[in-house]
Amino acid sequence: MDELPEVPQTAMRAIQLLNDPDTDVGKLAEVISSDQALTAKVLRLCNSAFYGLSRKVTTISEAVMIVGFSSVKSLVLMITTQSTLNKGLLGYKLNAGEFWEHSIASAEISRSLALNLKHHEPEECFIAGLIHDIGKIVLNQYALPEVYKATNLHLNTKIHLYEAENKILGFNHAEIGAALAERWNFPPLLVESIKRHHSFEALLENEIPALLPTLVATANLLAAMLREDKKNQALVTFREHANIIHKVLGIQESHLERLLPNLQKKVEETRQLALLVT
Repeated sequence: MDELPEVPQTAMRAIQLLNDPDTDVGKLAEVISSDQALTAKVLRLCNSAFYGLSRKVTTISEAVMIVGFSSVKSLVLMITTQSTLNKGLLGYKLNAGEFWEHSIASAEISRSLALNLKHHEPEECFIAGLIHDIGKIVLNQYALPEVYKATNLHLNTKIHLYEAENKILGFNHAEIGAALAERWNFPPLLVESIKRHHSFEALLENEIPALLPTLVATANLLAAMLREDKKNQALVTFREHANIIHKVLGIQESHLERLLPNLQKKVEETRQLALLVT
């Protein structure tokens, strides 16, 4: 655990302030503005076509007032994690950009489903979706030979990747990701969402409310279904857990499948926004 990476200091401070109900705009703007590169990127995204503002914002204070605290929090995390999430993960046979694309897709689908369900914190869902697979980065860096073995076992036998990791390592990327989020002092529900994003059955047993973890787990599958090379296996897994998804979220399998074209459009819009970060 001592070797796990840290969140950039400015991002961590900004996220802590954004989670504090007593934070005012001035305090948040001061922290973000202390990092010139972060400030420039936040303003660039806020002024993009994605938000469709009627006038250009030129300060972080304006940005927070116009697009909102929660949206700025999502932008800060997206900006500060981009360089990490955009790398290739050789152990998982993911080229540069593929992991980032899945993270962005999962984030936007989590947010879109939350809005569809009138969840009170859609931006929290975006963040949970964005970082749900961070454990893969840690395992790829510190346990590369074992990750190779787990990936090959997954591909050759068609067992789930997290099950292959459990067989080879004794733990999986979801558990490691949750440990990392806990180290970063992220809220317990977000930690739980990372930990349970492959464990649908456990979502019904846990004392922590299951809505956000189930949204993230469902978004993870739907994001995979949008990819041709992952679609078939993701669809099988999705149908295996359709009853749990319906029980927790109240959405029928057929309704979710009908949402896919619109979700794909939303994912593409967010992907275009994310390109402005690079």
